[in-house]
Amino acid sequence: MVQVQIIRDKIRRLRETVAALRSALPATVEGLGSRDALDLVSFRVYLSVQEAIDLASHLIADEGWGPAPSLRDHFTILATRGVLEPAMANTLSASVKVRNLIGYAYARVDASKLHEAATELLSVLEGYCAAVLAYVERRASG
Repeated sequence: MVQVQIIRDKIRRLRETVAALRSALPATVEGLGSRDALDLVSFRVYLSVQEAIDLASHLIADEGWGPAPSLRDHFTILATRGVLEPAMANTLSASVKVRNLIGYAYARVDASKLHEAATELLSVLEGYCAAVLAYVERRASG
């Protein structure tokens, strides 16, 4: 059974992190020229993706749809179950790669690629929150 209040709390936390990312992300890639700016945006992207995964993981567990074979598969499962549109799930799944590059330092973070990834992530996260919230509220009322 879906625990609506826990989902709402996770969405609130994710929205706060998204707001922090939005305020840290400069309008152009040139704004990521300093190590501090690059690190701050990298950290906010990492947290945003991690919180999106956590939200998906919680919903999947509550609904008994798992386990997900990989972190990327969390979003595929939500699309398969009708919670997310496939395009959104694909974008979120791709963001896991960026999270891994940041978190495990597989490669030096490229400012241009980070700016592009952060911008794309910001374009879907509010829709993600809204889709998950709409799903759990429908389940709770029906």
